[in-house]
Amino acid sequence: MMSHSELIWTEGLIPMIKPGVAADIISAVSDLALVISESGQVTGVMCSPDFVGKPIFSKLKGAALKDYLNVESIPKFEARLEQFLADPNGVLPVELNHCAFDGYPKLPVRYSFHKTGTNGSILLLGSDLRSTAEMQQQLVAAQIALENDYEAQREHDIRLRVLMESSDVPTVFISVATGNIAACNAAAELLLDKQREELIDASFASEFEAKGRRDVVGRMVAAATEQTDSPVVAKSIKGNRRLTLTPTLFRGASGQMLLCKIKLAGGQATSPDQLQSHLSDLYQNGVDSIVFVSSVGHVLSSNEAFLKLANVTHSQSIRGRPMVEFFTRGSVDLNVMMENARRNGSMRLYATKIVNEHGVERAVEISTTQLKAGGDPIFAMIIRDSRRVETVRSPTKSITDVDMHSVIELIGGQSLKDIVAKTTDVVEKMCIETAVEMTSNNRVAAAEMLGLSRQSLYVKLRKYGLVSKT
Repeated sequence: MMSHSELIWTEGLIPMIKPGVAADIISAVSDLALVISESGQVTGVMCSPDFVGKPIFSKLKGAALKDYLNVESIPKFEARLEQFLADPNGVLPVELNHCAFDGYPKLPVRYSFHKTGTNGSILLLGSDLRSTAEMQQQLVAAQIALENDYEAQREHDIRLRVLMESSDVPTVFISVATGNIAACNAAAELLLDKQREELIDASFASEFEAKGRRDVVGRMVAAATEQTDSPVVAKSIKGNRRLTLTPTLFRGASGQMLLCKIKLAGGQATSPDQLQSHLSDLYQNGVDSIVFVSSVGHVLSSNEAFLKLANVTHSQSIRGRPMVEFFTRGSVDLNVMMENARRNGSMRLYATKIVNEHGVERAVEISTTQLKAGGDPIFAMIIRDSRRVETVRSPTKSITDVDMHSVIELIGGQSLKDIVAKTTDVVEKMCIETAVEMTSNNRVAAAEMLGLSRQSLYVKLRKYGLVSKT
C-alpha cells in the first residue's frame, strides 16, 4: 500500500517467516542476537557463523547477562534495560564489554534493544566492535607516540637554549638558502650590538661592510665543506672590527644550516668595554665579602673575602649550604633581609653578627639586593666587618636621659621590685621600637625577631603607644 510516496507495511503485507529463516536473517544482519528476559537472564542465543565469540556465547543460555560483563559495563546495561522497560521506543544502543574467560579475549559489543511481541522477552542485536576498538587503540598509541615526540623535541629545544645562553662565545644559526639568521645567543647580541628581535630573520651578510658582503655566506659554506682550519674573516659595519667566523655546516629540517661562532680577529676582547672583567676582579679580590643566595636561602657562590670571614677553606664546601648557618639569629636575620629586598628591591643596611665555622661571632653590616636570574630571583649580599654593636645605629633607640631620670626618681618612693619593673618597661619599649624599624614595620618578622607571638606584640605596641608610630 502506497501513501504519500512511501511504502507502509501492514500486517497483511508482511510475509510469514518461518522461525528458522528468521534466525538466519537475524544472524546475517548482526554478529550476535540474544533474547533476554526482563530481569536480564539470557533465554536464547543466535550467532553469525563468522563471529569469533560463538563458542563463548553459546554457553550463556540460562545465565544472567551481567555476570559476563566487565565491572564498568554492568551499570550501563542495567540503566539501558530499565529505560527500555519504561519506554521501548527511542532507546539508544549501548556499547558493552564482555569479560574474558575460557582463553577468549575481551569482546566489545554494541547492542540495540528491540521488542519481540512476546511478553517478557527482549531481543538484543549485537555488533562486534573489535575492529573499532583496535582502531581506537591504534589512534591512542599514535597520539601517545606523537606527544612523546613533541616532548622529546621540547626537551632538545630547552637544552639548545640553555647551551646557547650559557656560552660566552657569540654564536648564530644561519639558513644557507636565505642567508638569514635563524637563532643567536646573548653573546652574539652584545658583539653585533643589536637586539635579538632585530637579528632574527635578518640577513647575516648585512652586518658586514658592502665589500665582500655578497659572498660571506658562500665563503662560510665553502670553508665548512672543505673542512679547512682557516676561518672566514670579515669586517663588521658597527665598530669597524674584523671578525673571525668559524662555520659548521649541517642539514636541518628545512634545509642546510650554518652554525657560526664569531670572535674578534687578533685576539681582541669580544666585549666593547671591560665591565665584565672589572666586576669579576672586584668579586674575586674585593675586601668586602660577597655572597649570592638562592630564593630558598642556599649559598650559590661566594668570594674569597667571605671564605676568610666564615673561616672556610674551599668554596666548594660552602656552596649549597643554608645561609642561616652563618647568622647568630638564623632564619630571623635571613628572612628580614630577603623580605625587605623582595619588597623594595634592596635593603641598604642591616646590622647583625656572623658566626664562622669555629663559632666565633663578628659584628657585620649587610646590604642585600634582589637580582633577576631566570624564573627565580637570587639575592646578592655585600657584608662589611663593622666591629660595632649589634643594634642599628640610631640615637633615638638608646635609653634617653628622660627615661633614666624617671627611673632614678622612683628610688626611695617605690620598692626595688617596682623600680625594676619600670626599668624593664623602658628597655622593652626600646627593643620593640628597634625591631619594628629593622623589619620596616613588618610585624610578623619583628615578632619572630623578639621571640613573641603576633598577639603579644600587638598588646605591647598598644601598651607603649607605638601603634600609630608603626
